[in-house]
Amino acid sequence: MKKWKLLLAAGVMAFACMGCGAKETPNAVFAEQIKTAMADRDMEALADLCAYPLAVNGEVVEGKEDFLELNSNDIFTEERCAVIEAVDISSLEETMAGVIMGDATPNIIFKSVDGKLGITGIN
Repeated sequence: MKKWKLLLAAGVMAFACMGCGAKETPNAVFAEQIKTAMADRDMEALADLCAYPLAVNGEVVEGKEDFLELNSNDIFTEERCAVIEAVDISSLEETMAGVIMGDATPNIIFKSVDGKLGITGIN
């Protein structure tokens, strides 16, 4: 009887731990794409991740072409790149504004727009 209880307890623990592994949520995958684009300082990749129109440093950017005309030095500042690099993807939470990468400004905000994740703010 004792053996069965131990076996049952081990089975329950194993089943419970199946959910403990690092699962890739859509938000985590998208955040990783943002981190890569920022690390590579890749305007094209970042532009592809944006939902338009979006706010960039307090200004409205209407489309991808407009985004690509921005000065990349204004997007890939040392401070913003460092903040995004330091983001712990596993701790990201969704707020009313969306998922905020960064504790303060600078930050990058993304959320679902028309059923697809997209950057809605670069501050």
